[in-house]
Amino acid sequence: MPAYYFALEGYQAGEKPDPAVDSLITIQYQKIDLTSGEPLEKLTVLKGWESSEKDIVTRFYNEFLRPGMPVTHFIPVGMNLDYAFEMLIAKCKQYTLPELTSRQLYYQRPRFDLAPVIVLLNDGRFKGATLDTFTSKKSDAGRINKWYVNKEFKKIEYTLQDEAEIFLKLLQYLSKYKTRLGVARKGETAHRKPAQTIPSSSTEKAHPSHPEFPAASMETPKKRADPGTPAPQKNPAQLLKASSPTPRKSPAESKPAGQRSSVPLNQFRKHTPTKKNEGKRG
Repeated sequence: MPAYYFALEGYQAGEKPDPAVDSLITIQYQKIDLTSGEPLEKLTVLKGWESSEKDIVTRFYNEFLRPGMPVTHFIPVGMNLDYAFEMLIAKCKQYTLPELTSRQLYYQRPRFDLAPVIVLLNDGRFKGATLDTFTSKKSDAGRINKWYVNKEFKKIEYTLQDEAEIFLKLLQYLSKYKTRLGVARKGETAHRKPAQTIPSSSTEKAHPSHPEFPAASMETPKKRADPGTPAPQKNPAQLLKASSPTPRKSPAESKPAGQRSSVPLNQFRKHTPTKKNEGKRG
C-alpha cells in the first residue's frame, strides 16, 4: 500500500482558515515508506500560479482519486488532514468533477494524521499542538498569504520543501524510537534495558560448596556480632566520653609539634579573651 506525504496550501480569505472558501495555492505529495518515514520519491508540488486552481485539482484527482481506483493506491500521511480533505471536497464540487464525499476520504480510505500524536506530546493540550512546537519549522503566521499576494513564489516553494523535510524527520524519529515507549504488540517483547549482571569474583570457586563446610574466601571475612552474646556494658565515664563530640583542633594544635606553643589551651573555655578585653580588665 503506497503511502504519500500529503499537504495543501490555501490562501486564507478570512481571519481563520476555511476550506470551503479559501483559494487553493498548491498541492504537494511525496511517496514515502510508512514503516520508517523515509522518502521514496522527490516531493511533487502542483502550483496554482503556473496553471490554475482548477488544473491542479483536476490533475491530482485523476492521478489518485478517480472512480474505480482502489483507496489503497493513495494513503495520505500528513498533519491536519481534515483541512486538506474538506478543501478537496469543495473544489471537486466547484469544478464539477465526479463527486468526492467525506465517506470516501474519512471512512473508506486509510490515512495517517500526525495531529493526535502532536496533541499527546503536548501534554494533551490542543492549543500549541503544532509542528512549530516540536520542530525547527517556523510558524507560517500569514507569511504564505503575504508572499502569494506579492508573487514571491520562490519563498513559498522553499517553505513547502522545508516543511515536508521537517515533517518526515519527525516521522522518522518517532518510528525509530517508538520501542522506547515500552509498548509492543501481543506476542512481542517491548524494548527494555538489559538486566545488569554482576561479574563473579575471581576468588570464588566454580564448584558449589558443601552446605556444612562452606568454601573459604580469599578475602578476610568481617566479624559479625553474635546475637546470643550480650554486648559488653560500658561504665559511665566511657559512655560520657563516647557521647561527647570530638573537639575541633585549634590552629595552634594543627601545626607540627615543633611549632606549637608550649602553653596548653583550656579546651573548655568558650571564648578566648582578646587584647582589647584584657585592657579593660586592667
